[in-house]
Amino acid sequence: MSPTVGLVFLLTCTTLFNVLPTKATELKTYIVHLSSPEVQTLNTDEWYNSFLLKVAARSNGKPEMVFKYHHVITGFATKMSADQVKVMESLSGVLSVRPEGMYQLQTTRSPHFLGLHHNSGLWKDSNHGKGVIIGLIDTGVTPSHPSFKDDGVPPPPSKWKGKCEVAGSCNNKLIGLRSFVNGSSPVDEEGHGTHTSSTAAGNYVHNAKVFGLGNGTASGMAPLAHVATYKVCEPLGCLGSAVLAGMDAAIEDGVNVLSLSLGGFSRPFYIESIALGAFSAMQKGIFVSCAAGNSGPASESLSNEAPWILTVGASTIDRRFQTTVILGNKKKLHGESLYQQKGFEQKLRPLVYPPKGCNEGSLDHIDKCSDGTVVGIKSDPEIASFSSRGPNLASPGILKPDITGPGVDILAAWNEPADNQTGTKAAFNVIEGTSMSCPHLAGIGALLKSAHPEWSPAAIKSAIMTTASQVNRNGEPIVEESGYLADIHAIGSGHVNPPKAHEPGFVFDIQPDDYIPYLCGLGYTPKQIEIIVKKKCNCSKSITEAELNYPSFVVSLKRGGSKTYSRMVTNVGLPEAYTVRDTSVPEGVSVKVVVHNDEGVMGFTGVQQKRTYDVTFSRDAKDKEKAPYGQGHMTWVSNTGKYTVRTPFSFKFE
Repeated sequence: MSPTVGLVFLLTCTTLFNVLPTKATELKTYIVHLSSPEVQTLNTDEWYNSFLLKVAARSNGKPEMVFKYHHVITGFATKMSADQVKVMESLSGVLSVRPEGMYQLQTTRSPHFLGLHHNSGLWKDSNHGKGVIIGLIDTGVTPSHPSFKDDGVPPPPSKWKGKCEVAGSCNNKLIGLRSFVNGSSPVDEEGHGTHTSSTAAGNYVHNAKVFGLGNGTASGMAPLAHVATYKVCEPLGCLGSAVLAGMDAAIEDGVNVLSLSLGGFSRPFYIESIALGAFSAMQKGIFVSCAAGNSGPASESLSNEAPWILTVGASTIDRRFQTTVILGNKKKLHGESLYQQKGFEQKLRPLVYPPKGCNEGSLDHIDKCSDGTVVGIKSDPEIASFSSRGPNLASPGILKPDITGPGVDILAAWNEPADNQTGTKAAFNVIEGTSMSCPHLAGIGALLKSAHPEWSPAAIKSAIMTTASQVNRNGEPIVEESGYLADIHAIGSGHVNPPKAHEPGFVFDIQPDDYIPYLCGLGYTPKQIEIIVKKKCNCSKSITEAELNYPSFVVSLKRGGSKTYSRMVTNVGLPEAYTVRDTSVPEGVSVKVVVHNDEGVMGFTGVQQKRTYDVTFSRDAKDKEKAPYGQGHMTWVSNTGKYTVRTPFSFKFE
């Protein structure tokens, strides 16, 4: 291809999770889940090794230990033959043996677009993320990039136990650099991990641009937070055993936030590595942000659907790298391009149709034209066409995605210059995907954790969801890139609004053990639940998905049907009283809200005070035939108008 042609690298790959068949004697990596004995006489590593010795005694050879896990699961990853797997499965104390899968990556102006400004609001109150540690599970990082300089960043907290596997590469900004890919350096060779790390918490870099476009000061969402990177991905993808090992190390090291811009097909949570690792992280108070996937606009195409994960869709920002072609009849056709040729003469040229399609070299020796960067577009945000949509297959009663954030044309750090500029360490690239929106929300989660250290992961998630926006910069409903209105399965709760998330009024909190009756309600067995929560439990109590204290509702209604659900909320704002001032439901559906022990007003007199209310959804017995799904919402407003708390509804009509 001609050197004058610029490329935009698009990380909008289809999400995959492949498990390959194996021969009886072929060695493959398996993840072994164990049930902890009531009395343990061996240390953890000795106990794990005892299972390999038992298999060796009953088969040809000893299985090879790959990873030992101490936080994300009770168990280990090992290379075994199919015959050895059968022996392992027969051993007492083994809950599950499953082949590892392969996950795929979901791949300046964002802070301003999201309302983050120097010395005011959330950036000021959170000290730009100082003291918070964000762990990136990705392709590694480029330590020499100026996005990871430590100007203004204090030393890491004393609790930090991480490692730097490349001598001299870490500082107060980049405090952890580890690899879990066999034989691979933790330094980024793909660019993806460098991009996501700098998006979440890159330090300020002036004159950031690609092909001369997007020029400005680049920074992450939490520019003074610490970064720790865990390389788990190789060129072909990210092995499940390595993903678990990276998450296990991040928990051990002491991160506060985890960002995972990777995903796979929908699977039950007890065999989904990211869901398992995220549950353990949540138990330790770690906020987890994950990419929703790049399989849109198809419905039911989500990754990372567990309710203890913030599942992030992708949307546009108010910037375009616009190129305008003016036809002979003066009609203007607007497109986008990153390439801008210096001194390009604006004159009429012939249209070209490449006879062999748009392949490499097909446009060599053909004139190109380009304009400058356009900002302040009022129709944004729009939902990206590639962003995966609900409904949620793994848990249909939980609304996903949870939120959307910037994921299109995101300019951030790269491992090498995308525009062939040599002699500079300040390499940047512009790419798109839910890989890009995920670290935006991880960085915002870090800001909220810094400003409100007492908030749980569920409280941070609730604050983000209940304060989200459903309108663009023109005040009109958010649409998809196609121009159609974005429905609830594309937008979730809405587009993230960090300044409002900083002051949500009240939150819907969930404690780790609250998920156990929810998992029982999914029909999981006690053994399957033990794999997730890492302790023995029974299903003496079971709840439906809609009964989980989630900041949204998914309601299935038949004609003449009625369902009532409770929610408990926790005050995190000033002592104010709230009333429901805005409700919206489909025709033929009604909603009624009853506050426990009050006259329709939900009042708080102090911080951390809890209140409970019931919501009853009813459908008219003579309601007309409807489409399968509908949507609505309710909004609580405080008496001074300072706080608004919005809860979305998704309806499934039977």
